[in-house]
Amino acid sequence: MILPEYREAWLQEREARKKVEQPTLDEQQWLEFEFTLSEAMTYNRPVVFTYYNEGEFHEVEGHCDYLNHAQKQFHIVSATEDVHYVKFHSLVHVELCS
Repeated sequence: MILPEYREAWLQEREARKKVEQPTLDEQQWLEFEFTLSEAMTYNRPVVFTYYNEGEFHEVEGHCDYLNHAQKQFHIVSATEDVHYVKFHSLVHVELCS
């Protein structure tokens, strides 16, 4: 039997172990992202953005509507017309949808 306080601490420790560090991207990866986004925006093709947030990876699928250089973020419109904002520094991977 385990006390509730210990169980909570154990669960928090388990969640903390699942978290990963943010990968660093090199210049070649940024060039690939640029090429992929250029093609997607030119031909209005949907893209899958993988980004890092608080130790976890998340994905957003949609059309890249706008690149906001002032705020350093992508404006992504999903199929359900929801708008998502992904910061440049949190981006991990970009690929065209099939």
